[in-house]
Amino acid sequence: MASTISVRIEKPTLQALTLVEKNWHTNRSEAIKRLLDKALKEWKIENALEQIKEHKLSVGKAAEACELPLWEMLNLLKQKNIDWTGYSQKELEKDLALLG
Repeated sequence: MASTISVRIEKPTLQALTLVEKNWHTNRSEAIKRLLDKALKEWKIENALEQIKEHKLSVGKAAEACELPLWEMLNLLKQKNIDWTGYSQKELEKDLALLG
């Protein structure tokens, strides 16, 4: 079910929104909805990446929450250089010492 909200925006934001409407050949309501959907998706991804970084969320759960394929979430982690394994350099050295 859709809900109606009202929001006050500053003149520069309104001018930018008008440009978006013209560019997309759509009305203000649709432009705001599309921009908000995009911003929320980006926020979900950034939030999930931060939670993965803090080892509070698994990669699989994050991908699911962001409605992304697992490979895409892994690619984002790689691009942002986020260690999601929780496996430290010290632990690696210890394990290698045990093997060698």
